[in-house]
Amino acid sequence: MRLQRGLIFALGASVVAGACASAGTTAGASAAPGGAVAGAFPTVTCPAGVSVTPSAAAQTAAKSLLLNRTQDAVTGAQAAVTAEEANPQHQYLLGRAQAAAGNVEGAVAAWNRAVQLCPAFSSEIAADRDRLWATAFQAGMDAYQKNDTAAAVAAWQRANMVSSARPDATFNLGVVYWQRGDIPRATQAYRQTLEILGKLPADTSAAEMAQRAEMRQNAYSGLLGAGARSFQSEQYDTAASIFRYITTADPNNRDAWYNYALAMYKMQRWTDLIPVAQRVATIDPLNQNAQIILFNAFKESKQNEQALKVLTNVDALPVYVDEVRIETPESGPGRLTGKVTGNKAAAGAPVNLTFTFWGPSGNVGTQSVTVNAPAKGASANFQVPLPQGATVSSFSYTYR
Repeated sequence: MRLQRGLIFALGASVVAGACASAGTTAGASAAPGGAVAGAFPTVTCPAGVSVTPSAAAQTAAKSLLLNRTQDAVTGAQAAVTAEEANPQHQYLLGRAQAAAGNVEGAVAAWNRAVQLCPAFSSEIAADRDRLWATAFQAGMDAYQKNDTAAAVAAWQRANMVSSARPDATFNLGVVYWQRGDIPRATQAYRQTLEILGKLPADTSAAEMAQRAEMRQNAYSGLLGAGARSFQSEQYDTAASIFRYITTADPNNRDAWYNYALAMYKMQRWTDLIPVAQRVATIDPLNQNAQIILFNAFKESKQNEQALKVLTNVDALPVYVDEVRIETPESGPGRLTGKVTGNKAAAGAPVNLTFTFWGPSGNVGTQSVTVNAPAKGASANFQVPLPQGATVSSFSYTYR
């Protein structure tokens, strides 16, 4: 299993830095009048009957916000909302004032209400949401770097309150929960990360797509770690559920299939184990342990003829392959390493292994290596370079 590399530190390219954005210029039948605070209220097209004229109290609150008198701005905007709750301009202003005051929940609630009253406000609020999300996310990073994980968790939860469509904060929450040993929450966070990533549209930036691929791989690694901890705690049903989820989302993940089979084996769910063990034997055909698991699944399911076939097959394998690992050092090329143990093939006989490497998005390349079979029971190591420039999360192979 590949270890996760830590948190995703970089903010997305869509985050807008700086002060509050100027008002939008969307043409509409209902235009905000000119006032003492130029650009404080966007010009938008709203449904008929929706008032978008800011009150005098709202104009005063907007001035306070411009002068960084944040609490006065919040109080004034709240008064404007109380007097005319259905005016989206007032809700929009209240959201900006609450954001300036650091009240994420209040800001989000006000902006959501503004959009509910007038959907055109969604685009006007987008930049404000980006800035508020970035502020909360960075607060979490700052706290985490100071080893204040409680503050980090609170900040990343606020970031998710602003936007649940970004995976960064959710992934980081998974890391912290995993470090705390809170496996249920870590599992949920990693799964949510993968679900969010799956909904994101393609990005034109190669760097952004590479970052997403790395986050996806690390989320899978995090889930594998959560499953392993559950297994070690003898919570086999929980472990099986986690590994099963990974095999569904990432059907070529060898480690997930193998660990799923082990969990099913521990629970003695023999009939259900058969297709899982067969899948492992297909991905990792020279793995003696995988063949033994399959043998036992058939045997305990009273399918003796199939069990005998597996036993005959495992005895006839030319060599056994195990301890296969994907190594991706911080510097230098990555590689796959493993060990072959002699079995049926004559000592020195060539055995060709063709590895297919899998990444978060599918097949990323193949590589072959020829090993000379060791004497029966003896072992030798081998290694295969990983495809350059690709994110590799798993492998499968064939032999001849």
